[in-house]
Amino acid sequence: MITLNGWQVPGYETRINCGIKLPSDDLSGLGSFTLSNDKGIKPGVVSITTKIPFVNASELAELVSNAKHVDENGARLIFTINSDVTEAYKIRKAKFYGGINTTELEDVKAWQVTFKLLEVLSTAERNQQQIDGKAKENSQTQAVDGHATVQNAFDKSEGP
Repeated sequence: MITLNGWQVPGYETRINCGIKLPSDDLSGLGSFTLSNDKGIKPGVVSITTKIPFVNASELAELVSNAKHVDENGARLIFTINSDVTEAYKIRKAKFYGGINTTELEDVKAWQVTFKLLEVLSTAERNQQQIDGKAKENSQTQAVDGHATVQNAFDKSEGP
């Protein structure tokens, strides 16, 4: 079971898959070393597959409507998500990502719906924002009007 802003995703035989990418580059060249360059932790992706009975067409329509929903700025709506597997991955906020697909399954009189959610404001992203904020606080701004400062000091000085 998975909920989006408290709304339970409809259907039965719901399958939830989570994954994160841990990209790296091979630095070993032609040797047999295991050197690699880590490139951070990318946002998590939650893939959901569910079956919605034909008689529950309104539930399918509501799911599609939620997928299309945008805020006043035209950005996709960010949902608070809850499920056991997303909790294990510490994925709390996500938005629809990459489309929603529906296939008719005549033998079971249902639609099979698949869609993905992309994590936003991930733990890694929040940590990076904190690091960037601390770096900004600890840095000194560079003077960009050095010539004017020197000229003013020269004009104020007295002497030959």
